[in-house]
Amino acid sequence: MSTASVDTIAKLLDMTPRRVQQLANEGIIPKPKDRGQYEIVPCVVGYIKHIKGMLNGEAGDLASEKTRLTRAQAEKTEIETAKLKGELVSLADSERGWSALVGAFRAKMLTLPPRASPVVLNKKEREVEQILTDMVYEALAELSNWKPDDDEDAETSLVPGSGNSGTAASDNDQSVG
Repeated sequence: MSTASVDTIAKLLDMTPRRVQQLANEGIIPKPKDRGQYEIVPCVVGYIKHIKGMLNGEAGDLASEKTRLTRAQAEKTEIETAKLKGELVSLADSERGWSALVGAFRAKMLTLPPRASPVVLNKKEREVEQILTDMVYEALAELSNWKPDDDEDAETSLVPGSGNSGTAASDNDQSVG
């Protein structure tokens, strides 16, 4: 293999001769074989691997740790910015929102039988089907405008003025059970 002096290796790697010696002592590039003569290819390969490791945050030295910290800070800032723009929600908030929506849906669907029974009592089958279909579409339309409300129970937090989501007791002003 070709060899070169410390000065030549320093020029090739764009550093001082002292830094070449430091890299050799750190094991990043091979130490000189003969008196002050470094093998060119292994030195270049070792230095390239070292630079790649620093870029990937693998080196463990101060510069790579600063790079890793800067990347982490940038990621944190991007996440915070996305949250502020409303482009990102936490998993916990998402779960609470979906649970509240399902609770509201359940409550709305449970009000259909008590609301429908007095209306369909003496109706024909097709009329009953149409009335129930209309009530289901009404409930779904109300739920499509549903917004979570921290002040109310999830099962009753429909948009104000969205119609009666009441219970059987509200249909005839008598308690149930």
